[in-house]
Amino acid sequence: MGKKRFFDDRLKYLSFIQNTSEKKCISERIYPHVASMPENKTYLRILDAGTGDGTIKSNVIKSFHRYHPYTSLLITGKEVSYEDLKNTLEKMPDRFVEHPNLLVTMTNVKFSELGSIESSNKIDDKKVKKFNLVLKSDNSFDFNQQITGSLLGSFIKKNWGIEIDSKGRTSYSNPCIVRIYRDDHKRYLESFIENDYENNNYDLIIASQAYRAAASVNSKVKNVIGPLMRLLNKSGKLLVTHSSGGRTVQKILKVAFKDKEAFPNTAKDIVDYLKDNPVGENNRYSFVKPISYGFNFKRAPDQTVAELFGHGIDAKWANILYVGQIPEKDIQALDSKTALIQKVKNEIKKAGQIQFKNEMFTIKKLR
Repeated sequence: MGKKRFFDDRLKYLSFIQNTSEKKCISERIYPHVASMPENKTYLRILDAGTGDGTIKSNVIKSFHRYHPYTSLLITGKEVSYEDLKNTLEKMPDRFVEHPNLLVTMTNVKFSELGSIESSNKIDDKKVKKFNLVLKSDNSFDFNQQITGSLLGSFIKKNWGIEIDSKGRTSYSNPCIVRIYRDDHKRYLESFIENDYENNNYDLIIASQAYRAAASVNSKVKNVIGPLMRLLNKSGKLLVTHSSGGRTVQKILKVAFKDKEAFPNTAKDIVDYLKDNPVGENNRYSFVKPISYGFNFKRAPDQTVAELFGHGIDAKWANILYVGQIPEKDIQALDSKTALIQKVKNEIKKAGQIQFKNEMFTIKKLR
């Protein structure tokens, strides 16, 4: 196995999503975009380009049913993590009851490969592993039994693995695609199976924390944003949101790592770069001014013992390290500096409530 990547540490990820309200805040900023999706189409396509634990994807489906109850929803999720795939699928049974005209697709391929996974038999010289699950019955209990059952479970265990190269980059062992839909709505959805979508890309794409904050603007555009822009339908929107730290978070990180800049570029830097360096037919896109929004570290109720991840200084510090995407080697080096660690903890204690900041910007395809 290659070098350990920071994003592969499950406990740090779970600690962050349990101790903060980030998922809720991101979802609330997506809902207006779901509401404004076209109402004159029989179906709409949404891509969650990094599902994580599935909370945002589940929330998007809920909001879609609120605003488009009779429209078929074709929603794809990209996720390389086996654990996150399971967490996402476990949130889906209720969604199939609420919105029967639903086709849920999951895949683990790279951003640049998302446009070909639907119809390709091979990607990067590897055979695409496919599994279609047609749900019988009409209730969430039965749907849950089938989604978490042995047939799909065996496919995932056998094929949904990851490989880590010598540079610490995570990729799939096999390119996979899983499709799930209800049998009693098969007639509305079956035509979208094995569809090359040549003239039907996504109406809405959500890219939440899809790249490392410390990566260069060029890298973010080349590896993530550019490939996703090319997947948009006419009038389709790409919503990009990423960590920007926040004043308190950045101040504390500077105390610990004075020579490290965890957030070297902003959403404005990315938008300016895209304007100056067209991605394909970039003149066909418009860019909405980035917005900034915050969310807090959750405070435990008084007299309550915090469960699992805690709510004290150590938990806050762990979440700050997660947001800053600090490499494990740097964290281990800091751990040996007792005086500096105490200085960091004093700074966290003095700060009191910790607020994290994210940025969001929108790219729309004009024609």
